[in-house]
Amino acid sequence: MRHLLRKFSSSTFTVPIFLLVVCILAYGVLIQNLGFYWDDLPYALIHHRFGPGGYPAFVSTDRPYSAWVFMGLTWLLGEQILGYHIAGLLLHWLCGLLLWQLVRTIWPHHELEALCTGLFFIIYPGFLGHPQTITYSHHFLAMTLYLFSLIATVKAVKVTNRKALLHKAWLWHLPSLIATGLSQFTIEYFLGWEAVRTVLVVLIIFRRSTNLEEKVGNSLLNLIPYWLITLGFLVWRVFIFRFPTYRPFDEGGLSFTAFSWWFDIISQVIEAVFIVWIYTPIQSISYALSQPDWFAYLLLTLFSSSFVFLYLHYIFHHPAENSLGTEMPTKNKFGVPALLVAVTGIAFAGWPFWLVNLSLDITDQFRSRFTLAFIPWVALLTTVLFHILSKIRNRFWSLVRSGLIAILVGFSIGYHYWNTTIYRSQWVEVQAYFQQLIHRAPGLENGTVLLVNDMRSIILFQDDSLTALLNWIYAPDNLTENLDFAVFYLSVRLGSSLPDLEPGLPISHDYRSLNFSGSTDKLLVVFYEPPGCLRVLDPNQPDRIPQSLPEAMVPAVPLSNLATIITNPVPASPPSHLFSLQESDNWCLFFQDAELAAQKGNWQQVAEIGDQALAGEDRAKELTEYFVFIEGYLRTGQLSQAFTISELLNEQTQGAFDERTCRLWQVVQEDNPHYFDDNIDAQSMIGQICSAD
Repeated sequence: MRHLLRKFSSSTFTVPIFLLVVCILAYGVLIQNLGFYWDDLPYALIHHRFGPGGYPAFVSTDRPYSAWVFMGLTWLLGEQILGYHIAGLLLHWLCGLLLWQLVRTIWPHHELEALCTGLFFIIYPGFLGHPQTITYSHHFLAMTLYLFSLIATVKAVKVTNRKALLHKAWLWHLPSLIATGLSQFTIEYFLGWEAVRTVLVVLIIFRRSTNLEEKVGNSLLNLIPYWLITLGFLVWRVFIFRFPTYRPFDEGGLSFTAFSWWFDIISQVIEAVFIVWIYTPIQSISYALSQPDWFAYLLLTLFSSSFVFLYLHYIFHHPAENSLGTEMPTKNKFGVPALLVAVTGIAFAGWPFWLVNLSLDITDQFRSRFTLAFIPWVALLTTVLFHILSKIRNRFWSLVRSGLIAILVGFSIGYHYWNTTIYRSQWVEVQAYFQQLIHRAPGLENGTVLLVNDMRSIILFQDDSLTALLNWIYAPDNLTENLDFAVFYLSVRLGSSLPDLEPGLPISHDYRSLNFSGSTDKLLVVFYEPPGCLRVLDPNQPDRIPQSLPEAMVPAVPLSNLATIITNPVPASPPSHLFSLQESDNWCLFFQDAELAAQKGNWQQVAEIGDQALAGEDRAKELTEYFVFIEGYLRTGQLSQAFTISELLNEQTQGAFDERTCRLWQVVQEDNPHYFDDNIDAQSMIGQICSAD
C-alpha cells in the first residue's frame, strides 16, 4: 500500500492535480462570495453596452493589443461573476503548471525542484489582486504565453544540440516567437524576462563540449530573433505609441543616479523576495477576523499544511523520483544554474515599472500587481534555498524540510483566505452602498454627478469603478459611449474633471472610450462612512450634516442639488446577476426611505417609517440620522414621540445637539403653531428641549 501511494503521489500525472487542489485551497474557498472590483466593473460595463466588440476602442489608449483577451473572455463568460473567478483560478493554475514544466524541461532529473517551484508560484503571498479577475486576465494570459515561449525556446535549443535535428528547432522557435510577441504587445509586464531567456540559452549551449566561438555563435543564433521582436516592441512602445499614461522617470524630475531611488528599488526587491514569507503569518494573525473566519482560517491553514506535508513527504522519500538535494551528473546540476536564472529574473523583472516611477507594495491590493513579474523567479529562488537545505542527509532533516515547506504553504494559503475575506466584505459593502442609494434616490436626472468622500470602507473601488456601476444601475438601457452619470472623489477630481466648486461650471470627464458631460449645477454631495448610513447632504439642513464629515467636503455642500433626485420614478434596480445582497429591515434602509419621504413632504410616511425603525433593535450609529424622524413626528403632531427621541439624542451627545434640536422644534412650531398653542404639554416639552438656550 505504501509503495502504491508513493507511486501515485510521485507520478507526473498527479502533479497537475496536486497543484490544482492547492490553487483551489488558496483562491477558491470563498469564490462564490466574490464580485467585481477596481477596473472589473468598467470592463464588465463595456461588455454590457457593446459586447466583445467594444474592447478595441476601450483599451486603445494604453494597451491596444490587449483587446483580444477581453473579447475572447467576455464572449465566453458574458456577465457572470463566478465564471470570471473560475477562469482566473484556472489561469493561475495554468501558469503554475507551465513554470513546473519549464523547470522540468531545463533540469529533467530534478522533478521535485520543478514541483516545489510550481507550488511556490501558486501560493506566493505577495500578489493580492487575484480576486480582480477581469482586470488581471490579460496579465495571466500574457504570463502564460511568455512561460510557454521560454519552454519552447529551451526545447528548440536542446534540439540544436543534436545536429541531425537542427532543422526541427524552428518547429519550436516559431511558436515561441509568436507567443513572445503576442505577450509583449498584450502587456509589457514581463519584458524583463528576456534576460532570463538569454541566461537559459547560454546555460544549455555552454553545457556542450565545443569551443567558445561555437558556443557564442549558437547562442546568438538562437537569441537574436527574440531580441529583434523585443526591440520592435520597444521602438513601437517608446517612439510610436509613446507614453499615454505613465511617464519615464526622467520626465518626472527623478534622477537615475539618485541613491534614494536605488535604495527604494532594493527595498522593494527584498520585500518581494524575502520579507513576504515572514509578513504573511504576522499580517493574518494581526487582522481582526470574525470568529467564523478565524476558525476557517485556522482550519484551512492546518489542513493545507498537512495535505502538502503528506504529499511532499512521500516524494522526498522516494529515491526513484526524489532529486531535492541530489545533484545529477555535472551537465544537469541544479543549484548554481537555477540560482543564476532566479537572480537574473528578479534583477530584471521590475524595470518596466521602475523606469516609469511605479513601485510595488506587497501589502497593497493595487500595487502588489507589480509582483507578477517576480513570482516565477522568487518561486525558483525559494526552491534553490530548500535545495541547499537538503544537503543535510538524515531522516530528521528531511522531516524538518518537508515541514517547513508545508508550513510556508499553509500560512500562505491562510493569508490568501484572509485577503479574500477583505474582497468579500468589500463587495458586500459596495452592494450596501448602492442599495441605500437606490432607496434614497430611486431616480436621477441625466448629467448628475455624485460628489463623494474618499471612502475608507470601499478601498477596492475607484470612482471610475463606481461610475460604471452607477450607470449600470440607473441607465441599464443606455448602449452608447455617453455616460448618464458620474461618481467623483472630491480629492481626485477637483481641479481636473471638476474645475472648481462654483455653480454653472461645465464638467467633462473621459474614461477611455466612455465620456461624461455635466455641470456643477447637477452635483449631489454624498457622504458615506460606516457604520453611519449613506447621506445625501442638503445645504438647507446644515444642522444635519454628520459630525464626521471631512473638512475638505464642507465647501462642496452648498452645491448639493437635491432636485437632481427623481422622487417618483420606476425605481432603479441593481442587476440581479451581479448583486446578491438581500433587502432587509435595517436602520439605514428605513432612514433612506424616511429621507426620501421627507424630501417629498410626506411627513405622515416619515412618522410611519419611524415607528418601524424605532421598533427594532438596530439604531442610528451617526446620531444626526435621528433628526428626520424627530421632524416627521413633530409635523404630524406626535410630539411625545419627537420629545422621546430628542431627549435620547441629547443624552447620547451629552448636550452637544441641544441647540440643533431646539432650532428644529422652533421651526416646526412656527410652521404648525396649532400643535403648540394652548397646549401645556407641548409648551413644557419645547421648554425642556430649549432650556439650554
